[in-house]
Amino acid sequence: MTTSRPTPRDTTRKLVLLIVGANFLGALIIFLYFAVIDPPPVGGAAVRSLETADIVVFGATAVVMFVGALAVISGLGRPIRTWRRAIEAGTPASELPARVARLVLNWPLIGATLVGAAGLVMAVLFSVLYGDPGNFVGIAVGGAVTTTIVYFGTDLVWREQVPAFLPDGNLSAVRAFRPWVRRRLLLAFVLIGGITPVLLVILSQVRTRALLDSENPEAILDNLILVQLFILAVGLAAGLITAILVARAIVGPLRALQEAMGRVEANELDTRIVVSTNDELGYLGERFNSMTEGLRQGERLRELFGLYVSPEVARAAVETGAGLGGTQVECSVLFSDIRDFTTLSERMPPARLVGLINRYMTAMVAVVVEHGGMVTRFGGDSVLAVFGTPLNPMPDHADRAVKTAFGMRRALAAFNREETVAALPRLEAGIGIATGPVIAGNIGGRERIEYTVMGDAVNLASRLEDRTKDTGFPILLSDETYRALDDAPALDATTLTEVRIKGKQHPLTVHALSG
Repeated sequence: MTTSRPTPRDTTRKLVLLIVGANFLGALIIFLYFAVIDPPPVGGAAVRSLETADIVVFGATAVVMFVGALAVISGLGRPIRTWRRAIEAGTPASELPARVARLVLNWPLIGATLVGAAGLVMAVLFSVLYGDPGNFVGIAVGGAVTTTIVYFGTDLVWREQVPAFLPDGNLSAVRAFRPWVRRRLLLAFVLIGGITPVLLVILSQVRTRALLDSENPEAILDNLILVQLFILAVGLAAGLITAILVARAIVGPLRALQEAMGRVEANELDTRIVVSTNDELGYLGERFNSMTEGLRQGERLRELFGLYVSPEVARAAVETGAGLGGTQVECSVLFSDIRDFTTLSERMPPARLVGLINRYMTAMVAVVVEHGGMVTRFGGDSVLAVFGTPLNPMPDHADRAVKTAFGMRRALAAFNREETVAALPRLEAGIGIATGPVIAGNIGGRERIEYTVMGDAVNLASRLEDRTKDTGFPILLSDETYRALDDAPALDATTLTEVRIKGKQHPLTVHALSG
């Protein structure tokens, strides 16, 4: 099941919007921090007004740092862009260098690290520049929120492009840093769930001390309320955004796996999961793909097995094993043989002869299968089919065998018309049908077994086919088969008495059909 993959341009657009939005949110948090929290209010106002010059300096520095970070990211990503263009131009993805593969898998972490580093540099710079450690805290909080959103958002968006570089989905083979789900959840907790409570405790203590020393306690109390609301809003907003990103990063692959398992359950064994992460979820997808590949190989083996034996035998062997033994059952046996095959084989080249026989057998077997019969043996130019064995039980096995004989005669006529057009020789074949008790089961040894039928009915069907040459009728039925038919008189069969059959002490009564 394939879906259209977003283009690199689409992914780049999403990443730019994500980074810009995350940095805007971080800048807003820093602005409000300096407006509400640091330094504490002086006089009767609960908040202090920011100097225009400070805002300009901070904004300019932030823009420079942001542009610089993007330039570094663009430079580091040049090998990725180069190889993406090469793959789109036809270069096999299997030729992707290991260092580029590692870069592709670690790209979200690299981008977030650079954004976080830029925020850390700004925090240190303004802390030193203004000689106020509070500057470091405020910028660090905004930078932590920005870095967290950038990392989890980039990780989610960048997955769209990973399969283009590693289409085989074998991401675990790449020696790259693995952002296990446990690590990512811990990172989210530390950056979002850990910083805001700690900051709330510290700032509450600072405001409490300031309250004791303040000439205007009401302003400090009002500011404390604003500080708590500010930290609560920052924690909720950042936590909500991060929770959404993390949930989508985890639930998305699990939902894809769930859908894929449903398709496999419906026997769609060509189902594959697009693996785009090198964490536990990606590893689970890889193992799922390996499992479906094994199922496809098993199905191919089963199909091949069904070409060498009948589908019924193949299904029984797969489901119940292939133990030796047999069961006595009443069934009908059909034996068909090409006449004068020895003469034909002497006149035709081997390759053409094999092609002729294969086309003939294809036509005959199709008729047998159409009527529920099971081919148990090919004898070069002969076919042995059975009706009513334990693998294809049917109460009307005699009727089906006779209908198959008529169908084979029609198929042979159509076959000969096609062969005549191709200037190939016409074929003639006789059919013998016998009904009676046989032993049906697996015969052989440990190394090789064959599902077959043994008994007098099998031998009689072969002998009856041989007598079609002498009687001039293409189809001969044993008397047991004729009496087992639901509407024997409707066949308008010719009854032949006193027919000598090789291997029988006494003459038999048989019934001939013109076909």
